[in-house]
Amino acid sequence: MYFKYLRVSWLHPILAFLALLVDGAIALHGAQILYRLPMSASPYLVLLVLLMPILSGVIRTQPEQRSSVFMTAFIIGLIYDLYFTGYVGVSMIGFPLVVWFAEWIQRYFEQSYLWEMAIYFMVLSVYLVYDYLAFGVINVANMNLQNFVIFHMFPSILVNMIIFILTFTFLNWVYQGAREPNLASYHVEDRQINDRMPLKRRSSR
Repeated sequence: MYFKYLRVSWLHPILAFLALLVDGAIALHGAQILYRLPMSASPYLVLLVLLMPILSGVIRTQPEQRSSVFMTAFIIGLIYDLYFTGYVGVSMIGFPLVVWFAEWIQRYFEQSYLWEMAIYFMVLSVYLVYDYLAFGVINVANMNLQNFVIFHMFPSILVNMIIFILTFTFLNWVYQGAREPNLASYHVEDRQINDRMPLKRRSSR
């Protein structure tokens, strides 16, 4: 099923940017719950949307979309760094990195709801560890590994798995519907004119 006016090539960057704004709104209005010390849970709807071309199977059937997916992850990561982390390079590198990781790991799994959830769980875990290490390198993270796992990683995974359950079915429906027809795989059988059903000629009198 194809949506008449929607295409993944331009819809994906728009949805990723909107997801970034939604993450900011969730963090702002849910701060009393998400960031109640010593716990801190970060929403990453933007990460789920960046992965949707892979989780929905768009990249698998339309590999020509691959470059635009990585470019979107790079640009959205840059915007995320400018407006959220304050350190350019963390998400700008991290988002394309986990998109590549998701693409690589998906080839070993079947495409189903539970497997896509498992892939997202693994990708989210990898990104959270990367984020912790990246901020540790630039001497910003002041939390030891045990506290990071207990008070940030686990709560963030819990929050984002809830976000996955609430949004994945809808997002998958949108991406499946906006998938562009693969004309390269559309074959028309060659048939000779003589093989066609002949028209009935008017009998001469």
